[in-house]
Amino acid sequence: MKICIVAGGTGGHIAPALAVAEKIEREEKFFITGKSRASEKRFIKNIDAKEIQYIDVKPIVGKGLKSALGFFSSFLSLKESYEILKKINPDVVIGFGGYVSGPVCLAGKILKKKVFIHEQNSVMGFTNKVASLFSDKVFTSFKETEAPMLLKKKFVYSSFPLRNKFKEDLQRGLEKKNDSDKLTIFVSGGSQGAVGLNKLFVETIEKIAKVFPNIRNHLKIFHQTGDLSFDFVHNSLSSWNAEVFPFTDDFGFFLGMCDIAISRGGAGTVFEIAFSKKVAIFVPLPKSAGGHQEKNPRYLIGDSCFIVRQYEKHKFEINLSDLIMNEGLRRDFAEKLKDIHVEDGSFRILNFVRERG
Repeated sequence: MKICIVAGGTGGHIAPALAVAEKIEREEKFFITGKSRASEKRFIKNIDAKEIQYIDVKPIVGKGLKSALGFFSSFLSLKESYEILKKINPDVVIGFGGYVSGPVCLAGKILKKKVFIHEQNSVMGFTNKVASLFSDKVFTSFKETEAPMLLKKKFVYSSFPLRNKFKEDLQRGLEKKNDSDKLTIFVSGGSQGAVGLNKLFVETIEKIAKVFPNIRNHLKIFHQTGDLSFDFVHNSLSSWNAEVFPFTDDFGFFLGMCDIAISRGGAGTVFEIAFSKKVAIFVPLPKSAGGHQEKNPRYLIGDSCFIVRQYEKHKFEINLSDLIMNEGLRRDFAEKLKDIHVEDGSFRILNFVRERG
């Protein structure tokens, strides 16, 4: 069997695609992604596939000319995708969302291939909504994934695919954590960074330090900033025991090292934090499609975490201060997290594809 995996855009789409790809051992595997995003270049270096192909396609965002250019780009990339798939001749195409997936999955259907897609978030994205109309099945990370009833008939619950590297790095971080006597915080806005979240954390930790000056001696901070906020955060945390970096592919390691995780609410991060059983504060991306970044942690972790909107600065300060100063509260959250079971969705997806593909 030949399996073609397609993903592009952000790490949230690419990471689960890599997780599935790395577990394909007896079949031939091919990978298709985009050319335009830094995250595509960062992640794809880790893929071991017989062949990696790139298509030139732009996201459909905004209104007017920008949106029209995105649609035109998708139309042109459909021809490119058709030619690539005809050459590869896969038995199965699995799309993981993002603007790259749409034209490739449609080309797969035109060529009468089995087409599956995976929806990472609790609310279906635009590309997957369109692709699901002509796909054979839709794998979902959440049992509660929101979508029109017509599409739900195609749903197959798989959970979220987790990379082997993430699990290995997590274990390495947990082992090293045992040697640290510091209360450790890991802040991450995902592969793209998060300017609003970065600013919120920096401002808040300084406020808390004014009330509890001694916390500077007891905290260790790891902060993934993204490219845009690196200088600001690096300078702002210069007086703290902090390691600041624009990007890391060792997310699992820093998650293993931390006592408190602070992040956006993208599906990948939420599942990895839940799998790690880490106490967390989620600050959803404002205006995320369908509010999925707020719903993701609410559906999966529920009341075993804090969810704070970015404009709720006072609430964030209270929640973070409570978690830092109250060991009992951290223990209570950690105890609740033991009841949350997170399965690696890679195996369910591949078993289904092997049986039905």
